[in-house]
Amino acid sequence: MKLARVDRIRTLSIGGREIICIDYAHLKGEELIHLVNRARLAITSDSSLKLVLTNFGHCFVTPQFVRHLESITPFVNPYIERNALVGLNKPKMMILKGFNLLMGTDYRAFASEHEALEYLLATRLIDVPEAIF
Repeated sequence: MKLARVDRIRTLSIGGREIICIDYAHLKGEELIHLVNRARLAITSDSSLKLVLTNFGHCFVTPQFVRHLESITPFVNPYIERNALVGLNKPKMMILKGFNLLMGTDYRAFASEHEALEYLLATRLIDVPEAIF
């Protein structure tokens, strides 16, 4: 496993597959929106389908942030093969459920990075990778 870190948007390589890792942890307000905009550029940088692992731990998801996500999702979703989210508490899980229903997405929440990686790679991981976030 190789991890290239470029602040809050990183690329993780496992078994020849690349995963874009986006870390919203401890951000708020405009910081969240700014990172969404940067993530959009990273995901749409080429025409390939992306695997995305997103951390929403310890951040406050505001209605303004959700509206911004709704506005860019139609442009980003065609580039996403699978999107796994970690760090969601019950309120964020409810927001995700409504978001998926409204936007027609299938973004999934996981209790651990390990489970999220297995979903993204569609395989069981024998070796537990280092913590990503």
